[in-house]
Amino acid sequence: KLSSHTENVCAYKCYYAGQRFIFAVTSGLNNEELLQGAVFRAIATWLKDTYRQSIKLTGVIYTHSITDNSMSPADVQSFKLLYDLCGDKAADRVRLVTTMSDESKAVQVEETLKRTHWQPLIKAGARSERFDNTSERAWIIIEDLENAKKALLLQEELDKGTRLEDTSAGKHLRPEEWVAQNGQPEGWFEHWIWKPCLDMWRKFAN
Repeated sequence: KLSSHTENVCAYKCYYAGQRFIFAVTSGLNNEELLQGAVFRAIATWLKDTYRQSIKLTGVIYTHSITDNSMSPADVQSFKLLYDLCGDKAADRVRLVTTMSDESKAVQVEETLKRTHWQPLIKAGARSERFDNTSERAWIIIEDLENAKKALLLQEELDKGTRLEDTSAGKHLRPEEWVAQNGQPEGWFEHWIWKPCLDMWRKFAN
């Protein structure tokens, strides 16, 4: 099973076809090697900060490897978090992308996901896409989002002063999932990993 090796949220700037793109790369919410609450908090902090700078996202691209033989509890939880993080109004900005699509079982796995775990997002307007391991296909998926921008539900909730634990997405996490690993205080992740990355993103954005 493939897993995300990104332990924080980092933004990267690139140019394509005369346009500037900024990609925010995050750890997977289903990464079993990281505390889900810490990953979620890092994503939420980044979203809150950008929203307060009047920056809205063009889209959210969620990748899922079809080589995974079964759905782990972390996978199922991550889909619930994604749905409530984005909300119905911004669901059309979501692309659910299957990777490793050269596998013969691609269609079957995708159809199963659409009928089950992806169904709430699909019904709300999200679209599924298949990545064939080419840069051409990657840019087709990105450009299909066009230039429409929307605030995510989590951004709106945090901007109103809702505690992260009380947001629609945050309610899915159990109390123990908010406790930092190895006995470190909760702020360890943000201080040593998240803040330096955020400073780098601000330099890119200027």
